[in-house]
Amino acid sequence: MLDRILRYFVWESRAIAGAPVTFGAAALVTAALISCAVIWAVRRHETTSLQRQLAEYREKLGGASPDQAKAALDILTDEVAALQARLKPRRVSAQQQRTIADRLRLPPGTQYALAIVQEGGCWDCPQYAADFDGAFRGAPGWSVSHRVIMGLAQRPPHGLAVVVIDPAHPAAQESLLLQALQAAGIEFDLEAALSPLDKEPQLLLAARAPE
Repeated sequence: MLDRILRYFVWESRAIAGAPVTFGAAALVTAALISCAVIWAVRRHETTSLQRQLAEYREKLGGASPDQAKAALDILTDEVAALQARLKPRRVSAQQQRTIADRLRLPPGTQYALAIVQEGGCWDCPQYAADFDGAFRGAPGWSVSHRVIMGLAQRPPHGLAVVVIDPAHPAAQESLLLQALQAAGIEFDLEAALSPLDKEPQLLLAARAPE
């Protein structure tokens, strides 16, 4: 048996020596197969690593998909834009001033009085009041006065209110004022005067209440 095995190995050696090209090709094929196996193993590892990173990303987003994360970001962007709008000082544009002045035109000889009252400490009220003053002074027949009040008990929700004697039955000059503001697209609240001595309508400017 041992003699037969030795003769086999001698024969294999002679075969290799007699066909070196064939043996070399076989060795190259074997090496290529091993390399392919190694590359496959590496790529499988990389795929697993990417899957793990994706899972960690989703965990950080609370399980949200990229589309859901984008939607959340869009909502946050809208909230920031709304906050910036609230921090922007209120103004009455030139077009709005012209509209108010046109709607407040009075027949010759008619005189109406109006008080612009602003809350002390309101950061954008002075310029806001000046804009309204410019609109009213552009309408002949209106006498405009200014007052500042401190410690306003309750601010109007819109930060602007028209104060009249009887909101349910506004007088002629009060109705004219309401219509002018509505035509200019200015939002306001309608409030009743606290004192019966306040005969003239008031335009009350206050800091906007937080939402």
